[in-house]
Amino acid sequence: MSRRFLITLLTVVAIGIIGAIAIMITKGYRISPQTGIITGTGILSVNSEPDQASVYLDDHLTTATNANINALVPKTYDVRIVKEGYITWEKKIEVKEGLVSEVKATLFRTIPTVYPITYTGAQMSLISPDNFKMIYVVPVSDPNDPITLKKGGVWVWETAERQFNIGRGNEPRQIALSNGTDWTKASFRWSPDSTQVLATFPDRQLLLETDRLNDPPKDVTLQLAATISAWDEQEKTRNTTRLNSIKDVELRKVASSSAYLNWSPDETRILYSQDGKDNFKVADLTSRKTYDLPKVNYYSWLPDGLHLVLVESDEPAKTPIPTPAKTVSQSITQSSLPNSRISIVEFDGFNRSEIYIGTLDPKSIFVWPDSSRLIVVSSFPTSNASKPNLFGINLK
Repeated sequence: MSRRFLITLLTVVAIGIIGAIAIMITKGYRISPQTGIITGTGILSVNSEPDQASVYLDDHLTTATNANINALVPKTYDVRIVKEGYITWEKKIEVKEGLVSEVKATLFRTIPTVYPITYTGAQMSLISPDNFKMIYVVPVSDPNDPITLKKGGVWVWETAERQFNIGRGNEPRQIALSNGTDWTKASFRWSPDSTQVLATFPDRQLLLETDRLNDPPKDVTLQLAATISAWDEQEKTRNTTRLNSIKDVELRKVASSSAYLNWSPDETRILYSQDGKDNFKVADLTSRKTYDLPKVNYYSWLPDGLHLVLVESDEPAKTPIPTPAKTVSQSITQSSLPNSRISIVEFDGFNRSEIYIGTLDPKSIFVWPDSSRLIVVSSFPTSNASKPNLFGINLK
């Protein structure tokens, strides 16, 4: 064996060893200084919104978000994320050998900003099936006031930007005038595609298009049965398609037989209760894991599909209803608004953050598409602000 060949062979072996060591280091392996043995470690990737929050591992300040924490001994860590002005986020996170464990925490304000949106009243609010629109009625409090008469009627607030109408998607628009009609006496129902609203009075039914002013509204009293039948068929078809998309056969059976079923906006998770009264759970259709949730009066999803809005109120105990509700038929007053508590919780039941306590309509909580704020129907117990109106609550 020639000397040149031997040098080449040793060089190749050395490069191979160095490369293997580099790969092992990249994967998180380290040489223990105590034992000299190569041991595997893991990586924890910690991100928060907003960022620049302090990260504590087992009560030790380790870094600030957003960051990767390398060379962690595989085990379960108590992770705590703290930022001034925001509710602390905490969870036990398992770090595994050779893997990257991800933490994506949403931090909510400890003292959210609450501000009025409407000043002339808001009644009969109802959220659309696609969660991007909300209708409400502005009552005519003084028929002799021309300003009140002009604003009185049915309004819609659409949060999704409309094509060729950039910048106006977040402005409420009037879709029906008062013109002597007391819209607070009607019950309302959204169409399955969120483009129309049916207003039902004791003596007639009016159909409203939500993209324009309906003057006059279309009377569909004679076509009511056909309209409702078509809508019910659309809902049935959509629900069947959703259920058939659940790959886990057992979970599909559970969802199909549940008395209460509420899909996340991205349709990757379901909130359900088999009897509609107790044992509310979230099933993750991707991981096929199931998580228990506390029982409250009302549930609704944040648009990110990772959080739920929980509402507890002083209303008499009853079966929670899906949000958005299918119909609304009862006008509200300041005296009828119950004391309620709004919390936001992760879909697995952890990190429940209390957001707001006060009088509000628990059935009418509208979530902004970017999850940055809530819209509620509330009032203040003063002579000048006792009328229910829309209020915004900033979450971030």
